[in-house]
Amino acid sequence: MNDGVIKIMLVDDHPVVLEGLTAGLNQYEKLDIIGTATGVSQAREEIKKGGFDILVTDLNMPEVGDGLELIRYAGEVNPQARIVVLTYSNRPDDVFQANQAGADAYLVKDSDLDEIAEALAVVHAGGRPPLRPELEAALWRKLKEGVPQGLPHGFTEREWEVLRLVVGGATNEEIARKLFISVRVVRRDNTSIYRKLGVRNRAEAIAHSVRENWFG
Repeated sequence: MNDGVIKIMLVDDHPVVLEGLTAGLNQYEKLDIIGTATGVSQAREEIKKGGFDILVTDLNMPEVGDGLELIRYAGEVNPQARIVVLTYSNRPDDVFQANQAGADAYLVKDSDLDEIAEALAVVHAGGRPPLRPELEAALWRKLKEGVPQGLPHGFTEREWEVLRLVVGGATNEEIARKLFISVRVVRRDNTSIYRKLGVRNRAEAIAHSVRENWFG
């Protein structure tokens, strides 16, 4: 990155939307749209070339390819780049699937340009812009499907999901990405989990969970 400028590649199957986003975001001094694509195959070729810091992609592009497939591809080919979903959809399944595919942020297209620009800066700095409250609620409703009733030790649903991921070997950064929360929140949840379990660290929390056979 040069002079603090964030290099961005945009993918959207609507040329008018793509043109508007490009013109709008290029007005920000620290944002530089270095490439665009109107379909997944074209985007794959651009991703191979690299040179961008953030990929901003639509999710639902039925005529030109699968946005989820593109997110996974970008994560494999250009793992150092961040990935932001910018879409019209606020369906719980879309939020959840984008999350699982590896997106670093999920934004809705009715966000104003300032909101989008701010979110891109947060993502570029390694943070995670918060989901809209209704999207966060939708994501947790989806995650709750795998959460048993009557959680032990007074765990919250999010703490249970964090512990499940810890037992699965995920780092704090990976947990933050999967749950669309910040690393700071993950660390806070870990502290609460340790306190509720009466353990001192991650290894002891994992050992306790294995003894209880909580996650199979």
